[in-house]
Amino acid sequence: MNPNFGLAGCDESVNDILENIPSDSERRAATEGDTRRGGGYNFRRPASFRIFRRQVDSGISFEDDRSADDGSVDTNLRTVMMSQSAGEDPEERKISALDVQKMEGDIYNISSHDEQIDPLSNDYVGIIANYFSVGLMIGGSTSLLYPVLIVKAGATASLMTASYAIVMVFWSYKIVFGFLSDCFPIFGYKRKPYIVIGWLFCAAVLIALAREGNDVDPRNLVVMFALANMGYVWADVASDGFMVWIAHREPIEKRGKMQTLVYSMNKLGQIAINLIILLGFSGPEMNCPGYEPDPQVPCTNNIYVIKRVDPELYANNPYSWCYEMCNDATFEWDLSIPEFAISICFVIFASIPLYLRLKEDKVQAEPRMAFLAKFWSQLKRRAAWQVILYGMISHITFGVMNAAKMPANYVWLDLHTFQHQIMVIFEKFFFFVGLNMVRKYALNVSWRKLVLVGSCLVLVFNSLYFIIIYDVWRSSWFYIFTDVSALFMYTLNFLASHACMGKMSILHSFDL
Repeated sequence: MNPNFGLAGCDESVNDILENIPSDSERRAATEGDTRRGGGYNFRRPASFRIFRRQVDSGISFEDDRSADDGSVDTNLRTVMMSQSAGEDPEERKISALDVQKMEGDIYNISSHDEQIDPLSNDYVGIIANYFSVGLMIGGSTSLLYPVLIVKAGATASLMTASYAIVMVFWSYKIVFGFLSDCFPIFGYKRKPYIVIGWLFCAAVLIALAREGNDVDPRNLVVMFALANMGYVWADVASDGFMVWIAHREPIEKRGKMQTLVYSMNKLGQIAINLIILLGFSGPEMNCPGYEPDPQVPCTNNIYVIKRVDPELYANNPYSWCYEMCNDATFEWDLSIPEFAISICFVIFASIPLYLRLKEDKVQAEPRMAFLAKFWSQLKRRAAWQVILYGMISHITFGVMNAAKMPANYVWLDLHTFQHQIMVIFEKFFFFVGLNMVRKYALNVSWRKLVLVGSCLVLVFNSLYFIIIYDVWRSSWFYIFTDVSALFMYTLNFLASHACMGKMSILHSFDL
């Protein structure tokens, strides 16, 4: 439809007319004013109604106009008007017709006639399983870096920061994966094949990691996790489009339920995998430098490892110190990295049948330029670009990390694997609780207020870290409290920055 098509007897464009159409409340107020005062209509904003008047002087009526083509605006309006009540005033009939036309052509239109979808039904439960698996991967690949690099390998702050950035690098390419999913359907399907392919690729990389053994080089571990993340990010972007499509069919009183459900499942997945890391990697092999479970293998003479050994332990047993469990180990057992990788693969393969049975209609590939034009039209809407701009700025500001913070916590607070994983689990749990509280009590609150309050509270709790920096009070549990509280307050910002602005995966991919 040409948005600048001129209607008969009017020099204004359709967009100008639609912008000037008074709302129902304004028309109702004007009509009531006419009844009370006996005067004419009194709209609160100027509206152009020249096109709504029958052109009696020129002998032309709207119904007799034949100048428009079959697919033109006039033809569409005539069809809508003829289907309405014959007793309705012609001017009101045309206002209603334009209202209907605007609703049907609006890219944000959520049709109330669409069938409501139960995300827990057999046809769509695969979406929920997908977000749980995403939580397993994102939680496992990032949380395992601390015990492997900082606790076991004694890595520097710069190496730890670089490793985290490499593991998460493919999240920056979500827009590329979204474009492929939206514009290049496989066998007519835009979502399901990309979800399956992404998870199969992720599982293949994890199997390759398991073949490296428990003594895998930390650099190889980081590269393997980065490649595995590329697979699940691809699947995550495709499922984002599916999630928004389902959310658009929610009734207004339940709006936000789908988003809360999927991100809650994501956090549950992260909690589950961090529980595995807590129980499996808090033993001596991960937390005691130089520990050797085999008595037939001599203790290492590596000076860098010996420097990190407990001095009391080394002084009491200078020749057999590596066979004893140090104080930093919580349990006597350890989970190997291959076992950790295979456990995630098991969940992935168990979920593949759920992805294959996802209900999705076949579509034709949309022309690339037409798709990009529609994408740009959505991006120009205030509801889209303002939220995207906020998301970018908040990631730049809240995402600034001090590279020395993790090694400093290890030295200042004696923060070992057990305590670190307790902190991460609390973070994910309270984030999960916060999401559901926002969904239940603050869904209709202005997102500007949520962002303002959430940002201020995050700053307050983050500033408490200065108490640790200046050695006023250095306690691992105090640090856990401040960090968990700050993340809980960030949930106020989260739903605002993840507002669904359209049905495209590429548009939703701006939520990094």
